[in-house]
Amino acid sequence: MSFSGYPTDGLHLLTRIGAHDRAWFDRHRDRYQAEIVAPTKHLVTAVGDALARDLSADIVAQPRTNGSIAPINNDVRFARDTPPYKDHLLLRFWEGRDKKVAPTLFVRVSEPSIGFATGVQFSSLDRWRQLIDDEQTGGALAASLGRLARGRTLEVVGQALKRVPAPYATDHPRADLLRHKGLQARWGEPTPAAIHSTKFVDWCVRRLMACREVHRWLVTHTP
Repeated sequence: MSFSGYPTDGLHLLTRIGAHDRAWFDRHRDRYQAEIVAPTKHLVTAVGDALARDLSADIVAQPRTNGSIAPINNDVRFARDTPPYKDHLLLRFWEGRDKKVAPTLFVRVSEPSIGFATGVQFSSLDRWRQLIDDEQTGGALAASLGRLARGRTLEVVGQALKRVPAPYATDHPRADLLRHKGLQARWGEPTPAAIHSTKFVDWCVRRLMACREVHRWLVTHTP
């Protein structure tokens, strides 16, 4: 089977899940599996195939929970006020052996909006800072991020430090990037009517392909 779109009732159900407890979820589990999980698996396969063809043959897409599909439940062990379930889906497509540190493309699916991102968690901060300090490699990433930002409201997150780390100058041309411990460039768009049809696959792939330059930099250079 191939992806044919999410049913309208399925998206409504996804929104409602985030506001309910486990007992409610258990009563609606069959609908969740049929109207959300099943089409999501087909979506992951279709998008993954397109990225493997158009971006890199090494893109990994696993159409299962804890593969490319993040669990619907939240980890509430250390955040008691967090609701038990999410009201959205998070999909991951990564390139590299270790999923935890591999450069990754993300799609966030919800009823009101669809989010896209490219990013990575650094395994070596020293190497990252050397790359960003270098005019050639650092300048290339900054330029690619600038091009990705054209025509969209791009958020570049992952700044864990309040100050530029020593020995780099506080007025370094890429001071913001030097403060990062991880990198994610992301944006969102209103959910299109195409989400109810096969056209949603190409709609997502076009936006993920806009991340090509940044993703390739991360694959090539990320420590």
